[in-house]
Amino acid sequence: MKMGMYRSYLLKNNFWAKKGNEQNENEKVFIKHDSIVGGIYAIIQRENKGVKIVAEGEEHFFNNFDKLDLFLNQLQHRKDDFIKILKRRNISRRLRTLEI
Repeated sequence: MKMGMYRSYLLKNNFWAKKGNEQNENEKVFIKHDSIVGGIYAIIQRENKGVKIVAEGEEHFFNNFDKLDLFLNQLQHRKDDFIKILKRRNISRRLRTLEI
């Protein structure tokens, strides 16, 4: 039952099901690509009753929706912070070239 709940959660959070998932009963793989973080892989593991997240070269295991949600939100915040830094750098560069 919980495997279906994780599946629904990941699909709602813009993860895509990997082709061939229907052939493997023990693990279901979901993928999300982010331009800053890169690939985020979520592997629902039936025997461990949870989700393994692989992001930025690190593996994290969750069997609690709150902790999983918090972790994915932190990844999003890091991305947002990086975008803000890039925008600030670009604006600074443009302002320095203005003739005042």
